[in-house]
This record gives sequence, structure tokens and C-alpha cells, in this order.
Amino acid sequence: MIKAVLLDIDGVLTNGKITVDSNGNELKTIDFKDIDAVFEFKRRGLKIGLITGEATPITEYFRNRFQPDFFYKGCKNKPEALAEILEKTGFTAEEICYVGDGKYDVAIIKLVKYSACPANAISEVKKAAKMQLERTGGDGCIWELLEKLTLHGEI
Repeated sequence: MIKAVLLDIDGVLTNGKITVDSNGNELKTIDFKDIDAVFEFKRRGLKIGLITGEATPITEYFRNRFQPDFFYKGCKNKPEALAEILEKTGFTAEEICYVGDGKYDVAIIKLVKYSACPANAISEVKKAAKMQLERTGGDGCIWELLEKLTLHGEI
């Protein structure tokens, strides 16, 4: 049974793109279905973690919005973050679901029992992940994950 869902931000919660205005402000898009999915995971008693390689003001928005149990920004060594989470919680890698889409996600995907990637993930992630979602990052892929894990009785 899954006890924690860990998510990358860019390319998973968002579509992995940024819009930059004339003042240099970055804007990103997130689907309300994915917002709802994160809160539904929490409502069902699962721990939520955000592990992102970025360290921008927008990453703080996600931290404030979701109030995750675990938050790592500017994290390129995601297996190290996983090890810290496992140590803090006493969970095992068999109780973790990780969703990622890019090169820094491959190593952590290989360590957990449950892994998924959006349809627009890089090919190396698609090969490593146990579940390839039909939805793309930033377009409902976390809600799709919630539905699939529920259907298969994993949560």
C-alpha cells in the first residue's frame, strides 16, 4: 500500500514550460484537477512530497499552496531526498509512489515500487517508470494517477 506520493513540479504539476513577461516574471500553468488530486491524496491520509530541481519563487508558491509533508527545491540528487524521507518516516521504498518526467527523476524512479510519468516525459523516464500516464504534465496527469491507483487498490 502506498503511504506517500512524491512529485516533481515542472513537467508534472505544470506542463514544464514558462511564460516570461516583459519584466522577467515567470508564469506557469497548473490544472485544477491536479490541485484537487493533491488534496485528495492528503484527505485519504497519504503524505505528499514535492521534490524539484528548480529553486525559483514559483517553487515557493507550490510549497505554500500544497503545504507538503516533504519539500525539496533545487534538488538534483533526488535519491538523497528519498533516503531522508524514508529515514524520517520509517517508510520503505515499497510504500512510495514517485512521479517525474526528466533526467533527474530517473534514479529515484528506479528506487521506488510505484512510479509514474506523464505522457510527455523524456524517453529515459518512460522506460524506467512502471506506469506511463495518458495525460501530459500540467494537464490532469496527477488526477489520472489518483484514479488508477484507486482502481488498482493501491491507496
